[in-house]
Amino acid sequence: METTLDRISESEMVTVTSVDITGKIKHRFTVMGIVRGSRVTLEKVAPLGDPLKVRVRGHPLSIRREEASRIRVRRD
Repeated sequence: METTLDRISESEMVTVTSVDITGKIKHRFTVMGIVRGSRVTLEKVAPLGDPLKVRVRGHPLSIRREEASRIRVRRD
């Protein structure tokens, strides 16, 4: 089942299917490892809902909710 990264539950692990972001942010995500086929775990949501703390390839990252809404993922 496909959804976006901002809609998954804490502790859930998903696989990235597409990243609908352009420009410098897309390059930053590529460098961080957020690319098609990457496994991502949502570790924590900030108290006010933004940002999201995720783990990609063993590294913790913070992503804005708006950016996460443009990352399509598949639940396994």
